[in-house]
Amino acid sequence: MYQDEFNYVALPAVYTREDGAWIRAQLSTLPVGLRDKIALAYAQAYQDAFDAEQVSFRQQNAARRSANKRLREFCARYTPVSRGYTSPPPRVD
Repeated sequence: MYQDEFNYVALPAVYTREDGAWIRAQLSTLPVGLRDKIALAYAQAYQDAFDAEQVSFRQQNAARRSANKRLREFCARYTPVSRGYTSPPPRVD
């Protein structure tokens, strides 16, 4: 088990309640020192997308979609690298 799995994961300042468990699971895959920074970036992406949508009943969905996509892509790229799951560069003969 990884050392950082038992630490509490703080949620972003702005998020949708239904996404809370998923956000916590995604943030828990990241190193402890990076979680607060990414949670802040999530909240900023959420708020930016919320403010950019002009139709009031679409604001929350647009914000969720944008922020969750950003978090999902970041965790998919960064987590394997932070855990050392990299492959050596191809050998050129």
